[in-house]
Amino acid sequence: MSRLYVIFDIDGVVVDSEQLHFDVLKNLLPEHTKGVTPEDLIGLSVKETLLNLSVDTQQHEQITARIVSTYKDQLKPRYLRPGIRSLIQSLIEHHVPFGFVSTAPREICLANLATLELQLRQPLISGDDTERTKPHPDPYLAMLQSLGAHPDQTVVIEDTDLGIKAATAAGIRRVYGWPHALSNTENYADAHKVIGSLDEIDAFDAIFN
Repeated sequence: MSRLYVIFDIDGVVVDSEQLHFDVLKNLLPEHTKGVTPEDLIGLSVKETLLNLSVDTQQHEQITARIVSTYKDQLKPRYLRPGIRSLIQSLIEHHVPFGFVSTAPREICLANLATLELQLRQPLISGDDTERTKPHPDPYLAMLQSLGAHPDQTVVIEDTDLGIKAATAAGIRRVYGWPHALSNTENYADAHKVIGSLDEIDAFDAIFN
């Protein structure tokens, strides 16, 4: 069997954090978030979010720092999605190379990954690491290069259409859509398969069974 590589999105896949992100924004930017729903902002980088909320660009750096700090203070291990820790642990035990791709700032990514309570040394491409973020393929192309992976050898787990579009634009065909409570506006039309749990990822059958 050819080698398998796995790439995880983080927010919405590793942690069910979309509502938390929105609650942080509501508390810090009450006037800018009136009439806005969490679904309106899912998959966007912090910069894109602040632009969408019409926040003065001169305030972006200061507000971003407050968002990161507040989010980290409120993040708890209970936000981990079901089965994600055991899956990642199994990948480590079976020596399957994997990495993480996110639009979030690196500091938030690292905080999210810390909730796994695993000694992770896998590569991470955050929203700070590429000029263009999802839905552009650049983050996934960067991760493929970091892993030394070919798109045909790679499995991606995403929760948003923006992320799925980015991965497929990078040439990856096995992109699994994993919905959560705030995924009702996502259509997953470009996903290889939409799953209800991580056990439904058939690409892992040859490794774990």
